[in-house]
Amino acid sequence: MIMPQNGLIEEKQLATKLYLSAERVSRQDEFEHHLQIARDRSLGIEIQEFYLPELMWGNWKPRLEQYKQLLDGFDNGLSIHNAFYCTDHAGLDPEIFRLTRMRYDYIFKIAQELGCGTIVSHFMWLPRYKGSHLMRWQEAEVRFWDPYINKAEKLGFVLALENTFEPGPETLVPIFDRLKSAHFKWNLDVGHVNAFAQNNSLAEWIDALHPHLGYMHVHNNHGEEDSHNPVMDGTIDFEQLFERLEKWQAAPIVSTEIYGPGLIESIDYLEKKIAATRCYGD
Repeated sequence: MIMPQNGLIEEKQLATKLYLSAERVSRQDEFEHHLQIARDRSLGIEIQEFYLPELMWGNWKPRLEQYKQLLDGFDNGLSIHNAFYCTDHAGLDPEIFRLTRMRYDYIFKIAQELGCGTIVSHFMWLPRYKGSHLMRWQEAEVRFWDPYINKAEKLGFVLALENTFEPGPETLVPIFDRLKSAHFKWNLDVGHVNAFAQNNSLAEWIDALHPHLGYMHVHNNHGEEDSHNPVMDGTIDFEQLFERLEKWQAAPIVSTEIYGPGLIESIDYLEKKIAATRCYGD
């Protein structure tokens, strides 16, 4: 087992880093291309493949060995995306709840084996969670994540919980405030805010949740679907985004979720913005 590369011991150093969300090893040429970019430009890697049900319930051990071989000697920092398909933190079916925990425990094991420091996860908010149902959902999320925070503290992981379909930041603030921990951070997914949130003001999201901000998924869209475009192709105001980060002295890990043309141009832009944003200084 490899110890996490980017746990809290190295938090200050790695908060200044840019990560590349890599294509799957099952598409080996693309993964090796992304890995080479990361090596050449000193970027971290976010691993995306192990959440797939066909791998999770299939023969995942040989794939894990592939990752270990390909990542041998890679020391720029690793994160991994948790399972999210058909998971539930607040439902009434105990079997679904059991399967959700089984999936998450599996990702924790993969993260330990690969030496990941951050595990990116989703909240499972649904539109029916309103009024008193919203408060019950928030309480259920607190109960669900509390033991995982304890586990993360023991293993040196940081859990980065991303917004997905939530209508506004006020949906998540009570959860983060209750579970306030250096091992439980907000992952601002800027594309999800733009495509799905009723309140799509990144400034207001950051104003509300900046004390908990530790990670950020960066991609663009035109507000109609989660298209994972390059930063230049869409309606997100990245200048305002970095100004807001500087205002609050928030320096999250920035991970691209861009897989097609425009990736290099996006990395160029993000490197310049990080270098020019004072909260990312030494």
